[in-house]
Amino acid sequence: MTTQRLTQAISAKPAHTSPVDQLVALYRSEAFRQSVRVALAMVLAYYTSLAMGWDKPHWAGLAVALCSLGTVGGSINKGLLRILGTALAGAVAIALLILFPQDRWTYLLVATLFVGYSAYMMGHSSRWYLWSIAGYVMALLALAGGPDGATTFETVVLRIQQTAMGVVVYSLVAALLWPRPASEAVRQRVRGLVDVQRRLIAHDAAILMHTRSDVDAPALRMQATRGTAQLPADIDAAELDSFEVWETRRQWRRCVADLGALNEALERWRHGFPELGHLDLERLMPHLATLAAELDARLTEVSRMLGGEAPRRGPQEVAAQLDEEALAAMTPFDRAALVCSQDQLHRIERLTRALFDTAADIRGFGEPTRQGHAERRSAAPWTLDPDRLTAAVRAFIAVWLVLLACIYIPSFPMPAGVIPVTAALVIQLAILPQLSTGVLVAPVLGGIAVAGVFSIFVMPPLSSFLGLGVAIFIAVFLLSYLFSKPSQQIARTLILAQFVMIILVSNEQTYDFLYIANTAQMWLFGIGAVWISGWFPISFQPQQVVFKQLHRFLRSADRLVGAVRGEPGHWPQRMALAFHKHEVTTLPGKLDRWLAALPAVADGGVPREQVQALADSLQALSGRVRELLEVRGAAQSPAIVRELIADMRAWRLGIREVLVALAADPAGVEAGRLRARLDAKLQTIEARMENTLDSAARDDASTEELDNMYRMLGAYRGVSEALVRFASQAHAIDWPRVREARF
Repeated sequence: MTTQRLTQAISAKPAHTSPVDQLVALYRSEAFRQSVRVALAMVLAYYTSLAMGWDKPHWAGLAVALCSLGTVGGSINKGLLRILGTALAGAVAIALLILFPQDRWTYLLVATLFVGYSAYMMGHSSRWYLWSIAGYVMALLALAGGPDGATTFETVVLRIQQTAMGVVVYSLVAALLWPRPASEAVRQRVRGLVDVQRRLIAHDAAILMHTRSDVDAPALRMQATRGTAQLPADIDAAELDSFEVWETRRQWRRCVADLGALNEALERWRHGFPELGHLDLERLMPHLATLAAELDARLTEVSRMLGGEAPRRGPQEVAAQLDEEALAAMTPFDRAALVCSQDQLHRIERLTRALFDTAADIRGFGEPTRQGHAERRSAAPWTLDPDRLTAAVRAFIAVWLVLLACIYIPSFPMPAGVIPVTAALVIQLAILPQLSTGVLVAPVLGGIAVAGVFSIFVMPPLSSFLGLGVAIFIAVFLLSYLFSKPSQQIARTLILAQFVMIILVSNEQTYDFLYIANTAQMWLFGIGAVWISGWFPISFQPQQVVFKQLHRFLRSADRLVGAVRGEPGHWPQRMALAFHKHEVTTLPGKLDRWLAALPAVADGGVPREQVQALADSLQALSGRVRELLEVRGAAQSPAIVRELIADMRAWRLGIREVLVALAADPAGVEAGRLRARLDAKLQTIEARMENTLDSAARDDASTEELDNMYRMLGAYRGVSEALVRFASQAHAIDWPRVREARF
């Protein structure tokens, strides 16, 4: 297999290229260079540890295997998080030993609670790896200290020492041997994301102006969403290998925040297009073409500045005003849709100007960022995340399953290893809950088999570290090269970890086939415990999770629609509102991943296009509900409110009734009947609105109050349209097939 893979890599070039050119291309490939870096760092880490006479050199090898990323900054960042996580785990292990020296059950309860807490904190920030290490290394250190904990402190110090040494060795190798700075990768990624958003703006403007656009918009939107989600971690890495990025880190983080806000504003603007399709926007919004050209020019200059070139022009003012005479002849709801679209355009304009200023500030072009152009952002209040909580419960249950087996089953294989292994697997699944545990079996057993053959047949004849080092270099290089694709990252990590843990290099080398067999059993028991915890007490099967999360999303949307009557008073109401807003904001993205993991989607029983359309409709409904929540506190004309309050309340109750029905059964509401029902309410409110505006109450209302009323009407209509779209997409899904139980 190895020979075949290398032969394919060399012969992948066209037939007319010479063998020398093929070898040069192989040498220049990142897969080859990264494999050399990992293999060389592994050998150097083992040599340093053995030469210093340190115990457990495989801990340094693990640090190399697990912290070897493609960029220097990324590797250093992950290595530092691993060191800090190890230090935190050691502190907790020692603290538990001090607090509960004789109380075994309390000790185990508190220790597993910390494992669950680590799983919960995995979704807290881009530095999730710290909590991943803290959770399972704490269990490892607590057990490695012996039954009475007499050597726990020495074990903690040794673990930190070996981990730090492995991280330092790989960081030096990565910095000296074909270095790839994370800072340059960040600049390229941000420039690419800016270009994606520039093309999306041009595409959306073309749709409104009824002109042709050949852009693959769904692919670009997915690229923009994934790119903005990945950028915070990239900035963490770039700060560590570039002094320039470190000096401007605040500006870079502001740039990332602006890109995320711009992506959300573009999505909200796009969600309002169905209500604008029948309007003559060239007449109503004469500035649209000019504004689209200006936004395109701004983002082009942003990309230019991030590439190190001075801007050729600055942001230009565009008179983005609506045609008031044409607006006066429009129906209230058409005018409301236009006002809402105009608001989103204003927001997009502000964000692109702020992005331009931030890019100029980063690269030193022009004056510092003008804060007046940046959006005001307030920190979101703390709220409980149910999905992170269920991940913590799963971690707690999985570890206790293994603990009870180790306590009550005589001669249970390798209890000091199976507990940390289980904790490591279940904590990692906190950020990949949709990953099936079955996909872990082949890489684990394959890695153990390869390492077992190496340990039994290759290592015994070697009489010096020179021969051992060459053998380890070749083995690690081949494993890293064979699994160098990004899609093989999990398999590569597991296989390299098994290789390091099986060969157990030390100054006094021993060889034991039973250790290899017991290690295989240990991993299978750990995977089995994690698999059981995915069924009981909380199911993590996609068929179950999709319906649970869909129900939660619709119920939270119902609560938010009911909250538009006014600001909540006491802190319980504010906390409840923050919780439901968090649910509505985050669940569409989670559901998108879980829908893709459905077995019915994987086997083609439910087309992916239908599933993606359902996910898009959920995202649109989320944006519309949050938009309604945002305009609820705007100043309104008391006279108009008195006239419309009864009809608006009836409409709101109708929307909430539909949300409750959809939460009970996603396919239980037929889209045609729903549209007819909501349109009837809309016509009633529209007629009442026209009469109200024609009455004397109009003279008492300010322009701002009238615009706020139109925004409120537009938000309600947007929720109605999003509901109809979701009901239509949900009705097209084969839900009985989705509900099929798969074992």
